[in-house]
Amino acid sequence: MKKKKKPTWTKRRHARVFAFLRPIMRFYFGLRYNFKAQPSGLKQGPYLIICNHQTTMDPFMLSLSFRFPVYFVASDDLFNLKISPLIRYLVAPIPKSKSLHDAAAMMGVLRVIREGGAVGIFPEGNRTVSGGQWEMTDAIAKLAKMLKVPLVIYNIKGGYGTDPRWGHSIRKGRALGRVRRIVSPEELDALDTEELFTLIKNELAVNDADSGVAFRSRKRAEFIERALYLCPVCNKVSGIVSHKHKFKCRHCGTQAAYTETLSISPAVAGFGRIDEWYAWEKEEIVNTVLEGKQVEDGGILFRESVKFKKKKKLEGDRVSINRENLIISGAKGEQVFPLTEITALTMVGKKKFNFYYKGKTLQVKGDKRFCAIKYVHIFDGLRQVNRGDTGED
Repeated sequence: MKKKKKPTWTKRRHARVFAFLRPIMRFYFGLRYNFKAQPSGLKQGPYLIICNHQTTMDPFMLSLSFRFPVYFVASDDLFNLKISPLIRYLVAPIPKSKSLHDAAAMMGVLRVIREGGAVGIFPEGNRTVSGGQWEMTDAIAKLAKMLKVPLVIYNIKGGYGTDPRWGHSIRKGRALGRVRRIVSPEELDALDTEELFTLIKNELAVNDADSGVAFRSRKRAEFIERALYLCPVCNKVSGIVSHKHKFKCRHCGTQAAYTETLSISPAVAGFGRIDEWYAWEKEEIVNTVLEGKQVEDGGILFRESVKFKKKKKLEGDRVSINRENLIISGAKGEQVFPLTEITALTMVGKKKFNFYYKGKTLQVKGDKRFCAIKYVHIFDGLRQVNRGDTGED
């Protein structure tokens, strides 16, 4: 009789850790986020579980709906922490470089599925900044069809309203996690990649600004400049400043409030919601750079990120970007990184971005009001212009 192979990724201790932490997490998230997770009713088995991405805590929130461990594909930034070895031992996340095709991550996914485990993925690859859906590719649909296991589509609602990525404080509102749909392997086979990808995008679409739920905080607008970086009235970059529930442009004086129901009041240049303003600035900032404007910020920390090791500090305290180069400058001069030689550039956390250059992962971390997303928008937008992309799949 053929000897059964011993699992190499899924371990019994992971189930024990989840069982121990589940009531603690349920109490904590219920108290801090007013979050409730509906039980999925699913028995242990191989699943691909996908979810929209609203907060840092999404993996923990999602886990509360399941009675078995979920092995999440996680950003390699998680593996640069002092407690990373402990995290790997206790819950064994699958490391992946953001915005890059990662063969090692794919092998990790396959190993978990073959061993009968459940894999958790956030197809957007990044937490929402605007409250709307982050861009996705059809790679998630291709993966689901290839794995041939049930696809569990999970929704978190109220996470963005409670803890927006650009914010600094938790708001008092209401949050919910639940399985929205389960797609069987037979259904997956019957759908082509485009049809499945459309289904996934539609089922993952959540925008808390549509919920009507009030999210109360006296500081609800603070650090909104991490998301809104271009004034639609004067078209100046990096002029938005926030305080408590209000924000204004320091260049032209335009001001508004961010309301408890996640709207902008009064509307600024017709924009009554963050996601509307965000969609406009994402396109407009590229035109601004194409016209010759250089976008820059000082007071940054420049580092190299090496998986499973402590980040290495590099020289430079200022970052700028134009239509050709990303530039890090400091007391010892400039380091120029041609955009054509950067593989990808992605936002990390609230005030950092990584860029991948000649096999290295380099990171720019700004001060508490630093807007990282504008560099992502400029890089991605210029790349589309240079390739003649329309932005459509």
